Amino acid sequence: MDATLSQLRAFHAVAEELNFGRAAARLGIAQPTISKEVRRLEQAVGAPLFARSAGGTTLTRAGEVLRPHAAAVLEQAERFGAAARAAAREARRVVRVAASPSIVNRLLPEILRAVDDHDLGVSMEVLEVETGEVLAAVETGRADLGIGHLIGEPGRAVTRDLGRDEIRVLLHRALVPGGVPHVDLRRLANVPLLLWPRERSPIYYDFLLDACRSRGLEPLVLMGTSRISGSWSYFLQDARAFALVPADFAQQEARGVLVSLPLDPALHIPLQAAWSRNPPDDVALILTVLGDLTRDRPVAGTD
Repeated sequence: MDATLSQLRAFHAVAEELNFGRAAARLGIAQPTISKEVRRLEQAVGAPLFARSAGGTTLTRAGEVLRPHAAAVLEQAERFGAAARAAAREARRVVRVAASPSIVNRLLPEILRAVDDHDLGVSMEVLEVETGEVLAAVETGRADLGIGHLIGEPGRAVTRDLGRDEIRVLLHRALVPGGVPHVDLRRLANVPLLLWPRERSPIYYDFLLDACRSRGLEPLVLMGTSRISGSWSYFLQDARAFALVPADFAQQEARGVLVSLPLDPALHIPLQAAWSRNPPDDVALILTVLGDLTRDRPVAGTD
């Protein structure tokens, strides 16, 4: 005898409700549909399961005999489904991704969503690291893939440019004339630049200082922690310093008294990925998705 789970669900619901309308509502289907499923099961069984009359619906002898068996089959089917879902979760491969602070809040959610939408059978485990630690996380084996801005010279890892993001000035609104579309750094000659220690990321640190010098500013560097938004951010809030940060991060932090403005001339920083020289196969899948995503993504900070 062939009986489907949908037929057994229909039979079991009607057997409990003793009313086709209520049973249909319980299953979220139309009453003609549940009636059709019951009739098909009765045909497969070779006997009526319900007695229908003006007085209502009752179980026949065959229906009474089969009711507990239908319930047992449905319970087993539910257990099978739960076990299958658990097995699928265990079978999903995990790729560990290291990301710097400027990536975590905007680009990384886009990457996670894109990987999920492509249904690659891969899970991403996110490792949030400080500025300058992305490449080290990959080279030391803590991460399979790293994403960040100007993450450093490759050693035991492979790096690839994914695109460019604009660097913006994050500062108190009192430090710039109202309505200006961009910032001339020479106007900030008396305002310190809040920056992390150079040893955190020499290449990134030097990139920002060279950008200042090429725009006529020899900055007074105020050493903070690895995160501009951390405990030293009160220097920005009190108009005692300014910061140069990627546009995504600047737009996130620009609230209250803080504003985010582009430089004049504009400054862009490479967005890069890094992975080990012998990466897990799934890293290549994520890199493909990442390449598609960043190729279609406008340069951060542009309108």
